[in-house]
Amino acid sequence: PSTRASAILSDARRISPQDAPIFCNRAVNMANMEAIGFDMDHTLAQYKAEPFDLLAYNGAVERLVAMGYPEEIRDFKYDVTQFQRGLVIDKARGNVLKMDRHKYVKVAYHGLSHMPAEQRKALYDRQRPQFTPPEYA
Repeated sequence: PSTRASAILSDARRISPQDAPIFCNRAVNMANMEAIGFDMDHTLAQYKAEPFDLLAYNGAVERLVAMGYPEEIRDFKYDVTQFQRGLVIDKARGNVLKMDRHKYVKVAYHGLSHMPAEQRKALYDRQRPQFTPPEYA
């Protein structure tokens, strides 16, 4: 390596793990986690979003079947146009919500059916729920 590269490598070796800008924490207790999200902005890894989403979807289906959900859910097909990041699930009502940063519900679906604005506003504008577990995920 060049002299500059050698100097950079030498400096990197002197940085203690506590001072390193990137680290791995392997001591995360997952027992109390209700939902897990992935930071998909390509900062640490580059990947193809559709295969990654499909892998997560298929894993979720297998997990649900293992938990006792009907085998028929394996027949569902993943459609990349129907899903997006940052969704909240209203577990009591079976609704999928897309909110803005102020927790205003901009779009809502019941299953795959788009919820009319009047119904969405009646459920989520007047009450202004906190969108916290266990009712929401």
